[in-house]
Amino acid sequence: MALESLKDAVGLLRHPIIWSIGLVMGGFFFVIAIATISGEIFYTEPLMLLLFLVTPFLAGGIYGAVRNETFSTDVFVQSGKTYYFRILLPGLVIFFAIFLTVFLLAIPLALLGAGAAAVGGILIFGVLISITFFTFFYDTVAVFEETNVFETIRRSIEFVINNLGRTILFYLINIVAFLVLWFAGSFVWTVLLIDKLEPLTTMSPTELQAMMPQDILGLVGTEGMWIISAVTAVVVVLFSTFLYSYKVSFFRNHAKSARILQGEYDEKGRWYKY
Repeated sequence: MALESLKDAVGLLRHPIIWSIGLVMGGFFFVIAIATISGEIFYTEPLMLLLFLVTPFLAGGIYGAVRNETFSTDVFVQSGKTYYFRILLPGLVIFFAIFLTVFLLAIPLALLGAGAAAVGGILIFGVLISITFFTFFYDTVAVFEETNVFETIRRSIEFVINNLGRTILFYLINIVAFLVLWFAGSFVWTVLLIDKLEPLTTMSPTELQAMMPQDILGLVGTEGMWIISAVTAVVVVLFSTFLYSYKVSFFRNHAKSARILQGEYDEKGRWYKY
C-alpha cells in the first residue's frame, strides 16, 4: 500500500494548494541562507521559530482539504484555522520531549568526559530518530481523527507499530526521493558554477582531500553562494511538497483500511462493519 499511496501522492500534486507548504519552506530556507551569507546570523533563529509556527496552519489546510476531498482556497484556510492548535500543541510536546531527552543524556555524558562524546553523539542521534520515527504522523492523526494532544501522540505511535513494515518502506521511499532531488540539485549548481569550480580540476588528490567546505565556498564567491542557495531552495520546495502529499496519502489509505476492518458483533453473533 506504500506504493499505492505514492501514486495517490503524485496525483495530489496537481492541486496548487498542496504546493503551499513546499513553497513556504523553500522560501524560508532561501531567506535564512541569504541572511547567513550576509552575516546576519541573528535573524536565523527568529525565522526558524516563525516557520515552526506557520507550518501547522499549512499542514492543517492541506490535510483538511485532502480529508474533505475539496481543494479550494476557502477549505484550505478554514482547515488551517480549525486544526492549527490540534497540530501545534502535540508538536510542542514532542519538541520539548526531544529537548528534555537530549538534556538528560548530555549531563552524564559530560561527566564521563570527552572520551564518551562520540558514543554519546550516536546515542543521542539514535534517540532523536526513534522519537521522530514513531511520532511522525501526529499531525495527520490530529486532522483525520481530531484527537487531543496526548491521544494524538499515542495514536501516531500506535499507527506506526501497526503498520511497521509499510512505514519503514514509506521512510525508505522518502529517503530515495530526497537523495535523487539532492543529487539533481547538486548537478545543476555544479553546471551553473563550472567556471568557478574549474581550479579544482588542476588540483592533486592530496590537495582535494585537504579542502574544507569553506574553501569551496571561497572559490564560488558570493554570487555562487546565491546560486547554491536558490537551487537548494528549489530542492526543498520539491521535497517538502512531495513529503507532505505522500504522508497524508499514506496515512489516509491505511486509516481507511483500518476502518473497513473495524466493526462489532450484535447479540445474535452477526458481524457489522462500522
